[in-house]
Amino acid sequence: MISGPEALARLREGNRRFVSELEGTASSTGETRRRELVAGQEPFAIVLGCSDSRVPAEIVFDQGLGDLFVIRVAGNIVAPSQIGSVEFAAERFGTRLVIVLGHSMCGAIDATLEELERPTEQRSPNLRAIVDRIRPAVEGLLEAGLARDRDSLAHL
Repeated sequence: MISGPEALARLREGNRRFVSELEGTASSTGETRRRELVAGQEPFAIVLGCSDSRVPAEIVFDQGLGDLFVIRVAGNIVAPSQIGSVEFAAERFGTRLVIVLGHSMCGAIDATLEELERPTEQRSPNLRAIVDRIRPAVEGLLEAGLARDRDSLAHL
Protein backbone atom coordinates (compact mmCIF):
# COMPACT_ATOMS: atom_id res chain seq x y z
CA MET A 1 0.00 0.00 0.00
CA ILE A 2 1.29 3.45 -0.87
CA SER A 3 0.44 6.75 0.81
CA GLY A 4 -2.06 9.25 -0.57
CA PRO A 5 0.61 11.83 -1.48
CA GLU A 6 2.70 9.18 -3.27
CA ALA A 7 -0.37 7.96 -5.17
CA LEU A 8 -1.20 11.52 -6.21
CA ALA A 9 2.36 12.02 -7.45
CA ARG A 10 2.06 8.85 -9.57
CA LEU A 11 -1.20 10.10 -11.10
CA ARG A 12 0.30 13.52 -11.85
CA GLU A 13 3.35 11.97 -13.48
CA GLY A 14 1.16 9.64 -15.55
CA ASN A 15 -1.03 12.54 -16.64
CA ARG A 16 2.09 14.51 -17.59
CA ARG A 17 3.14 11.61 -19.84
CA PHE A 18 -0.35 11.44 -21.35
CA VAL A 19 -0.53 15.18 -22.05
CA SER A 20 3.00 15.19 -23.47
CA GLU A 21 2.23 12.10 -25.57
CA LEU A 22 5.25 10.32 -24.12
CA GLU A 23 5.65 6.57 -24.22
CA GLY A 24 4.27 5.36 -20.91
CA THR A 25 6.37 3.33 -18.58
CA ALA A 26 3.64 2.62 -16.06
CA SER A 27 1.08 1.12 -18.43
CA SER A 28 1.02 -2.62 -18.27
CA THR A 29 -1.56 -4.76 -19.96
CA GLY A 30 0.58 -7.67 -21.09
CA GLU A 31 0.22 -11.33 -20.29
CA THR A 32 2.63 -11.19 -17.34
CA ARG A 33 0.65 -8.43 -15.67
CA ARG A 34 -2.64 -10.18 -16.30
CA ARG A 35 -1.29 -13.33 -14.64
CA GLU A 36 -0.13 -11.34 -11.62
CA LEU A 37 -3.60 -9.89 -11.18
CA VAL A 38 -5.26 -13.31 -11.03
CA ALA A 39 -4.07 -13.54 -7.43
CA GLY A 40 -5.60 -10.17 -6.50
CA GLN A 41 -5.45 -6.46 -7.00
CA GLU A 42 -3.84 -3.59 -5.13
CA PRO A 43 -5.05 -0.39 -6.80
CA PHE A 44 -3.10 2.63 -5.55
CA ALA A 45 -5.89 5.14 -6.26
CA ILE A 46 -9.68 5.24 -6.48
CA VAL A 47 -11.03 7.37 -9.32
CA LEU A 48 -14.64 8.51 -9.54
CA GLY A 49 -15.12 9.71 -13.08
CA CYS A 50 -17.70 10.32 -15.75
CA SER A 51 -18.68 7.58 -18.21
CA ASP A 52 -17.72 9.88 -21.08
CA SER A 53 -15.69 7.83 -23.55
CA ARG A 54 -13.20 10.69 -23.96
CA VAL A 55 -11.83 10.49 -20.41
CA PRO A 56 -10.89 6.90 -19.48
CA ALA A 57 -8.93 7.22 -16.25
CA GLU A 58 -6.37 4.52 -17.01
CA ILE A 59 -5.36 6.28 -20.23
CA VAL A 60 -5.56 9.85 -18.91
CA PHE A 61 -3.27 8.87 -16.01
CA ASP A 62 -1.15 6.43 -18.07
CA GLN A 63 -1.72 3.51 -15.73
CA GLY A 64 -2.03 -0.19 -16.36
CA LEU A 65 -4.26 -3.05 -15.31
CA GLY A 66 -4.81 -3.24 -11.57
CA ASP A 67 -3.38 0.22 -10.84
CA LEU A 68 -6.65 2.12 -10.44
CA PHE A 69 -10.04 1.26 -8.99
CA VAL A 70 -12.30 3.21 -11.36
CA ILE A 71 -15.96 4.02 -10.79
CA ARG A 72 -17.63 5.67 -13.77
CA VAL A 73 -21.12 7.11 -14.05
CA ALA A 74 -22.58 9.67 -16.43
CA GLY A 75 -22.29 13.17 -15.02
CA ASN A 76 -20.00 12.13 -12.18
CA ILE A 77 -22.98 11.94 -9.86
CA VAL A 78 -22.66 10.17 -6.56
CA ALA A 79 -25.36 7.77 -5.47
CA PRO A 80 -25.12 5.25 -2.63
CA SER A 81 -23.72 2.56 -4.94
CA GLN A 82 -20.81 4.80 -5.98
CA ILE A 83 -20.07 5.75 -2.38
CA GLY A 84 -20.22 2.06 -1.48
CA SER A 85 -17.77 1.27 -4.28
CA VAL A 86 -15.31 3.86 -2.94
CA GLU A 87 -15.69 2.47 0.58
CA PHE A 88 -15.25 -1.07 -0.72
CA ALA A 89 -11.96 -0.28 -2.44
CA ALA A 90 -10.64 1.72 0.51
CA GLU A 91 -11.51 -1.03 2.97
CA ARG A 92 -10.73 -4.11 0.90
CA PHE A 93 -7.52 -2.92 -0.77
CA GLY A 94 -6.32 -0.24 1.65
CA THR A 95 -6.33 2.36 -1.12
CA ARG A 96 -5.58 5.75 0.40
CA LEU A 97 -6.30 8.20 -2.43
CA VAL A 98 -9.74 9.02 -3.84
CA ILE A 99 -10.01 11.53 -6.66
CA VAL A 100 -12.98 12.87 -8.59
CA LEU A 101 -12.07 13.25 -12.26
CA GLY A 102 -14.10 15.98 -13.91
CA HIS A 103 -14.10 17.14 -17.51
CA SER A 104 -15.64 19.77 -19.73
CA MET A 105 -18.37 19.35 -22.34
CA CYS A 106 -20.16 16.66 -20.35
CA GLY A 107 -23.16 15.15 -22.12
CA ALA A 108 -24.98 14.51 -18.85
CA ILE A 109 -24.67 18.18 -17.94
CA ASP A 110 -25.98 19.07 -21.40
CA ALA A 111 -28.93 16.70 -20.93
CA THR A 112 -29.69 18.37 -17.60
CA LEU A 113 -29.59 21.83 -19.19
CA GLU A 114 -31.93 20.62 -21.94
CA GLU A 115 -34.32 19.20 -19.35
CA LEU A 116 -34.35 22.48 -17.43
CA GLU A 117 -34.98 24.46 -20.62
CA ARG A 118 -37.59 22.08 -22.07
CA PRO A 119 -38.91 19.62 -19.48
CA THR A 120 -40.13 16.37 -20.95
CA GLU A 121 -41.98 13.41 -19.55
CA GLN A 122 -40.47 11.09 -22.14
CA ARG A 123 -37.15 10.55 -20.34
CA SER A 124 -36.57 7.13 -18.88
CA PRO A 125 -36.70 7.02 -15.07
CA ASN A 126 -33.04 5.98 -15.05
CA LEU A 127 -31.89 8.96 -17.11
CA ARG A 128 -34.15 11.20 -15.03
CA ALA A 129 -32.33 9.94 -11.89
CA ILE A 130 -29.03 11.21 -13.33
CA VAL A 131 -30.54 14.54 -14.39
CA ASP A 132 -32.18 14.97 -10.98
CA ARG A 133 -28.84 14.47 -9.21
CA ILE A 134 -27.13 17.07 -11.43
CA ARG A 135 -30.02 19.55 -11.37
CA PRO A 136 -29.25 21.24 -7.99
CA ALA A 137 -25.74 22.24 -9.06
CA VAL A 138 -26.86 23.50 -12.46
CA GLU A 139 -29.90 25.40 -11.16
CA GLY A 140 -27.67 27.49 -8.89
CA LEU A 141 -25.49 28.46 -11.82
CA LEU A 142 -28.52 29.34 -13.93
CA GLU A 143 -29.85 31.54 -11.13
CA ALA A 144 -26.44 33.27 -10.97
CA GLY A 145 -26.93 34.47 -14.54
CA LEU A 146 -25.04 31.90 -16.58
CA ALA A 147 -28.20 30.84 -18.41
CA ARG A 148 -27.53 33.51 -21.03
CA ASP A 149 -24.08 32.06 -21.79
CA ARG A 150 -24.71 28.37 -22.46
CA ASP A 151 -21.19 27.77 -23.85
CA SER A 152 -19.54 29.02 -20.65
CA LEU A 153 -21.93 26.97 -18.58
CA ALA A 154 -21.17 23.81 -20.58
CA HIS A 155 -17.42 24.31 -20.06
CA LEU A 156 -17.72 24.37 -16.26
